[in-house]
Amino acid sequence: MNRQRRSYRYRQVKFNLKEEEYARLESLARELGMTPTALAKKIVLEYLGLDETVSLAEKVRELDKKYERMARELRRIEKDLAYIMRTVGVERGLD
Repeated sequence: MNRQRRSYRYRQVKFNLKEEEYARLESLARELGMTPTALAKKIVLEYLGLDETVSLAEKVRELDKKYERMARELRRIEKDLAYIMRTVGVERGLD
């Protein structure tokens, strides 16, 4: 059998971002547990339809859901704390 060996040749892509663009890329990469370079590569491969891992958009949606749950929980805690403060204030005659 004559098997052809597939040879992959890697090419480098370089581009520049403005400071605020890079800061957003870096922040999102940190949230996703990635480096900015890995995130940029993932975005390009996803756009080209070549990335077979969980999509970046899906990860962002997951993070957004977690953020919303945390925000709701924080609002609930704030309400509970306000109630406790009012109750303590009434008991101490501070109201």
